[in-house]
Amino acid sequence: MRKICILTIIFLFAAAELFAGAKVISYQGQLSNPDGTPATDAVYPFEFLLYDQSSAGSILWAESTDLETNNGLFSHNIGSVNDLSTSLFSDNELVYLEVKVDGNSILPRVLLSAAPYAFSAGNLDVRQNGLPSISTQENGVFTIFDTLGEAYIKMQNLPADSAVMLPDSAINADEILDEPGINYSVDINLVTLTTGEMTDLTDFTMTIPDNGYILLYGKCYLLLSGTTGANSAVVQIDETEGGSTAFPYYQIAGLSGYVNSGTNYFPIMVTRVYYKQKGTYTFRLEGKANHSLPAQAQSWDHILTGIYIPTAYSEVQAIVADPTGFSDSEQLNDAQNRGTVYKVDLRELEIKDKLIELLDQ
Repeated sequence: MRKICILTIIFLFAAAELFAGAKVISYQGQLSNPDGTPATDAVYPFEFLLYDQSSAGSILWAESTDLETNNGLFSHNIGSVNDLSTSLFSDNELVYLEVKVDGNSILPRVLLSAAPYAFSAGNLDVRQNGLPSISTQENGVFTIFDTLGEAYIKMQNLPADSAVMLPDSAINADEILDEPGINYSVDINLVTLTTGEMTDLTDFTMTIPDNGYILLYGKCYLLLSGTTGANSAVVQIDETEGGSTAFPYYQIAGLSGYVNSGTNYFPIMVTRVYYKQKGTYTFRLEGKANHSLPAQAQSWDHILTGIYIPTAYSEVQAIVADPTGFSDSEQLNDAQNRGTVYKVDLRELEIKDKLIELLDQ
C-alpha cells in the first residue's frame, strides 16, 4: 500500500460560485511521501467526509472522486460531486473535514472555519425574531430587508451614488466624520464707508459640527471719488463688529492723488483662517475709509465665503498680537511699525483639543 500524507492544505472559499448558486469549498493540497518528497504523480482515489466531532462522531456528508496529482499537488471543489446542503452548516455548530486518500485517513480532521457557514446567508430569514432578512442575487445585489419585507439596505453592482442605498435620514451631518461644509453670503448693496469704526459689508453665522478650521474668502469693489487728493479705504475679514484694522489681514486700495474727482474702481480680495472648537460663529466682511470728506469711499458687490475643514495636513500659519497658548511662536519685525506681532501654527490648538478629548475618554 502506498504511504502518503498531505503536506500542505489550503482552503479557499469560492464566494463567486456561491453567488452563482453552486455551494462548494475549494480545497487544495499536496501529497507527499513520509520523507517529505512529493508523491508519485498518478490518479488517486479521494474521499471527503464531514463529521460533527473532531474524532469519532457521526458522518454528516461524504463524497468520493478520483484526482490526478502534478508534482504531488491536487485540487478539488468539495460539493461538486454531492451537493452541500445549507442546513448542514446552519444545523451544526462545528463541522470537521476528514480526507481519505487511497483508503488512508489523513488525520487530524480539519475544523471548517466561518467561510462555509456563509452558505446559509442566501436563505437567512429571521423576521419572526424581529430582525431583518437578507437575500443575495445572481447579479451581485445584496439586500437587507426590514421586518415588513421592504428593502432596507441594498448593495448593488452599480457605480457612484447608486452602489449602496441607505434609508432616508440614516446618517445626519453631525455623525459624519471629516465632513467639510460651506457658507456663502452675497450683498450687492452700495455701502458708504466712514473713517470711524469698521462698517459691516456682509456677514454670516456658521455652525461647525466639530473642532476644525474655517477658511474665509472675501471679495468686493471699492469706489473712490470726490477729490483729486489722497483717497483710500481698507477691507478685511473679522469676527468683531466695528473695531479697527487687523494686521495683516486687511487690504488697502487707493491713490495719493487723482486726475479728477470722478469715481475710480478698485477690486478687493481678502482671506483669513481661524481654528475653532465645535460651535456657532459669526464672520463679517467689513470696510473703513481712510480719508475725510470731500474724499468719498464706497463699496459694493460683497461676497463672503466660509469653508469648514476638520483637520490640517501641514502648517496653518497665522499672525497674532498675543502668542499666549502657543508653545512655538516667532516674533516678527514690522517695517511700518504697526505693532508687535507673532507668527504661530494653528495646528497647536488642534493638537491640544485632541489631547483633551483623549484624556476625557
